[in-house]
Amino acid sequence: MGNVASGVQIRRRRLPTVEERLTRPRRLVRELPDLDAGRLHRLIRGGDLAPCFDPAEDAGDGQAEDCPICFFFYPSLNKSKCCGKGICTECFLQLMPSKTSKSVHCPFCKTKSYAIEYQGIQTKSEKKIKHEGEQNVNETKLRVHSKSPIAAEIILP
Repeated sequence: MGNVASGVQIRRRRLPTVEERLTRPRRLVRELPDLDAGRLHRLIRGGDLAPCFDPAEDAGDGQAEDCPICFFFYPSLNKSKCCGKGICTECFLQLMPSKTSKSVHCPFCKTKSYAIEYQGIQTKSEKKIKHEGEQNVNETKLRVHSKSPIAAEIILP
């Protein structure tokens, strides 16, 4: 009997298994005295924060994403909620305020109250769609900028 109607299944988000070593930062530039290791562990295991992946010097197979702060490549990154830029977990931890400091602005777009989300590792097709969308935005910006009279004055002497 129970509380669940017969024939109805409760769907739970399948969380990827994360190796224990990937739940601890290993290459922090500065010591984080107020880092709550237990909370960090829970956030990574719960899929709310990207694991502390081993960094790579190059993209390898082209699937890795580069962190614009440390310039290392990772299988996937956390995304800024404000502007969607990627950042690795260890760089994010170093940016977050300590108990004595003020709130942090986004390092990319300077929005107040910087926050991130982790969406998991993207497939090739998802990365391709995202890349095409970014190209379209950049091309549109160029077209708009080239039609601007100020741009014409700068380009044409």
